[in-house]
Amino acid sequence: MTLLRLARRLALPLALALPATAAQALQIHGVAVPATAALGTHQLQLNGAGTRYFLIFKVYVAELYLPQRAATASAALHMPGPKLLRLVMLRDVSGDELGTKLTHDIQANVSTDAFNNMIDGLARMGQLFAQHKELHSGDTIELADIPGQGMTVTINGRSAGAPFTEPGFFDNMLLVWLGEHPAAQRLKEALLGDTKSSD
Repeated sequence: MTLLRLARRLALPLALALPATAAQALQIHGVAVPATAALGTHQLQLNGAGTRYFLIFKVYVAELYLPQRAATASAALHMPGPKLLRLVMLRDVSGDELGTKLTHDIQANVSTDAFNNMIDGLARMGQLFAQHKELHSGDTIELADIPGQGMTVTINGRSAGAPFTEPGFFDNMLLVWLGEHPAAQRLKEALLGDTKSSD
């Protein structure tokens, strides 16, 4: 076999392997993190991903997708266009407990007026998570925001109710991870693109 024919035979499997490699940006604790995510007709790119720990326990992998890369929390929060935050559970967690913790973390990062404007939506979100008595390892929660439509919540690919249409609801939710008092500083850094903080 000539070198040219050998090169051609080797090139095909290599070419077939490239899309799969490009589609998966990284893997964290067994969770495959795609480099892009589709949100309606929009194609978003991975900004960063990391692990949420409670003490020494891994709770979930968080992935942030934006229209374009943002290196700071301010840039991510003020960026126009659709956004997506995906959580992939790494352990079994009470839905009610998760909802309560998210509400607490929001309150720690927004003004009193902003929190008061979110109360009805947060109450509905609390009920939503309470209906899922337990979230299991491998379950996926997506918080998606499309301007003009509001924030939607899906659990394992299924819609979890009507959109949250309160102004700024999604960005206030995002402060749980990107605010001045984030759920975890290392996770905040990871979501802003610091791969050293992703694990």
